[in-house]
Amino acid sequence: MKLLNTIEIEPLDYTENEYEFPNTSKEKNAKAWSDFWYKCVSDSNLESLKPIELGSYLIDIKNISDSELKTILQKELKGKDLSNAEEYVEPLFGGIVITENDKIIIEPTCCGDIANLNHWEKIEKFELNKWEQLWIGHPWVYCKKTNESIILSDYTEVNLGDYKELSEKYNFSRQELNSQIKSSRKDINAFEKQIRKVLVELEIENANKISKLLIGNK
Repeated sequence: MKLLNTIEIEPLDYTENEYEFPNTSKEKNAKAWSDFWYKCVSDSNLESLKPIELGSYLIDIKNISDSELKTILQKELKGKDLSNAEEYVEPLFGGIVITENDKIIIEPTCCGDIANLNHWEKIEKFELNKWEQLWIGHPWVYCKKTNESIILSDYTEVNLGDYKELSEKYNFSRQELNSQIKSSRKDINAFEKQIRKVLVELEIENANKISKLLIGNK
């Protein structure tokens, strides 16, 4: 089992051309959506980025170069009042991905962002054998801690109180997941430093504050 910190690269944010969307779902033809994504991001010279799987928009932060990050940050910060960064700068969309045997088990959903690692870090404070919401966007999952395991539900948008019984979908070693969460925090901290370095190169004031806001470290 492995945790990845990812950010979402929305293809239309990186092109001014009007490319036609694939006339199919990602489930039916991931290759068509991958080709569409690469066509869009290539207009911003981001074609070397590699999503976590075919058809995905999620990129492992450890695989982003300084030059690629420069393009991403320029897009993210364009038109924002950086003199009032705490009001206008938000964490980058994306979040935690869990893989097991090279298969994606859990990935961030709509409105999930890179700061959601904060929620994963709170799991150790959960009461034993009690379901709690784990925010990854919507739909979200519920999480239960036992002495040895961390158990996750399937994706859902149903309130916990509306369940008569919540089914267990995934069961992870508590020790192994905790180790992966700590490793993810180190990766996020390194990414913050990388962001700050690029912001300084771009001669953006308040680089330290903005770098923290972009990853949710206020």
